Amino acid sequence: MTSADVRSLLDEALDEFDKPGMSLSANVRRAHRIASLRQDLINLYWLQLELTDMAVGKPGDRMRDPHTKKIRDRIDALLGAEAGYEAGQGGYHQWERNRTAIIDDANMLYAVSIGQLEQDLASQQALYNEQLPGNLSADAAFYTMRQMESGKASLLMNIQRIQTIIERVRSAVHTFLVNTEAELDAGQQVASVFTRAQEYVNSALQKVAPEALNKFVSAQDRLYSEDPEGPSHALTSCRRMIKALADALYPATDQTVTGDDGIDRVMSDDLYRNRLVQWIRETIGRHAHTDVIKDTIASFGSRLKSLDSLASKGVHDKVTVAEAETCVVWTYMLAADLLRVADGTSTVLAPASESAPESADAAMRATQWL
Repeated sequence: MTSADVRSLLDEALDEFDKPGMSLSANVRRAHRIASLRQDLINLYWLQLELTDMAVGKPGDRMRDPHTKKIRDRIDALLGAEAGYEAGQGGYHQWERNRTAIIDDANMLYAVSIGQLEQDLASQQALYNEQLPGNLSADAAFYTMRQMESGKASLLMNIQRIQTIIERVRSAVHTFLVNTEAELDAGQQVASVFTRAQEYVNSALQKVAPEALNKFVSAQDRLYSEDPEGPSHALTSCRRMIKALADALYPATDQTVTGDDGIDRVMSDDLYRNRLVQWIRETIGRHAHTDVIKDTIASFGSRLKSLDSLASKGVHDKVTVAEAETCVVWTYMLAADLLRVADGTSTVLAPASESAPESADAAMRATQWL
């Protein structure tokens, strides 16, 4: 999907934001997609929290939803352990501000998904609007009416709390869309967090693998060139950039190395994926636990394979600008991950205490979850 497509989605989201029958959850999903396409990871993290039932599971596991964790991992990969944690806190605090209500002098956090919250509101409003049955005796009607009025008073307070939370989320989503519109109008096609990552990757590549940086700059220059073969050349440049990074981090030795899975892999010039995975294994093996090593290697191996498959398409098939843009973004993400490991700022090298989940932050605030 191209930048023009993102603008079209944004215009549609703003034009139909207050359309009759448009649910807030639908607007949140639209905003979530726009944030994803622009690599606006801080807002993407916040919006993912809005769409997720965070009240499920034990208190210590609530913030370990795989979808939210994946976004946090991407933030950490781009910004490093410390800066990534601080940036992620910004997204979490936005969600927490939206969802907090004071009940009986205690901070309560409405942690269900925004869709569930809308359903809860509709159910409670229907219950509040229930009419007194018409076939009751006078005495029964009197006592039933008193019970209903007592229950309605409690219901009304909860309805008002939910309405307040929904309006907070609605306002936050609309503000996000308007701010995104302003950024696009100013020519900022990707979010600032990704721009920071680009600056880091370019600077780190200049030190670690200047040849890789040259190839990456070439990929971006070709992406929007008038040459119809530009997108195809961009994909090829991405592939060459990853190989150049592999050459710098783990030069070819032509040796055969047996992995933890018992498979022999040759560290040759052309098999640069083998060399990168082996470099990861050797580098993080000095810092991380066995499970972390296995998970990290599996993740890198899968991402390398996917990126290589997409980048190789430029050799034989017609490539769209959208595919080329995706490849450039994936390449940045992978390069950032590798470079963070190289300079020691990766979260896989950080002690567990430095990457505590946000649920610990909520616990310190003595916030109870609903």
